[in-house]
Amino acid sequence: MTKRFQFLKKHPSPINLFVRWALVCGKVSTAFHTAATQFKFKQLGCPCGKEFRMDGKLWIRVQKKGCIRIGDHVKINSRFGSNLVGLTNPAVFQCLDEGIITIGNNSGLSSPVLSSRSSITIGDDVKIGGNVRIFDHDYHSLDFEKRQRKEDGLFVKTRPVKIGNDVFIGTNAMVLKGVTVGDRAIIGAGAVVCCDVPADEIWAGNPAVRIRE
Repeated sequence: MTKRFQFLKKHPSPINLFVRWALVCGKVSTAFHTAATQFKFKQLGCPCGKEFRMDGKLWIRVQKKGCIRIGDHVKINSRFGSNLVGLTNPAVFQCLDEGIITIGNNSGLSSPVLSSRSSITIGDDVKIGGNVRIFDHDYHSLDFEKRQRKEDGLFVKTRPVKIGNDVFIGTNAMVLKGVTVGDRAIIGAGAVVCCDVPADEIWAGNPAVRIRE
């Protein structure tokens, strides 16, 4: 009764009806999509840690088995109602060529787009805001003559991306190839990160620059 009283006090009628409906939708979506995603990972030979949770659909595109590795207690939001920061797309994990995506323990992501040709490594206790893009490659060659060819993808440059532990990346930010983000760093919303970010610093802007420690 105490929890019910606190709930009704915080959400008076008729607001509590909408809150309850949202909670029910979240639980149903998480239960269904977690099971569906775990099944996909199993079929693809991708290890997935304990207490993984998936709210909404995860789009997976890979070219080999075992290229996605998920740690323990990872939560991924991919449904608009799962995070009202303004999600614009479902979550996407793409591994091309020899690409590998690794996500550490206790990390949370909201509708991320991760595309790897070499490796994207995300540490422990990382918070990745809505609609963040992390690419370890250029989708097309920077040489216009090579872009005209059908085998354009053969000339794409790729370098690993590493996100340290306890990092927070704000909504709509983008992390590009070859970037290392140090432990406990903060990336501001909408930032475009194209160079290394040292530990314990705040970076923001396009291109991202150091704001302060």
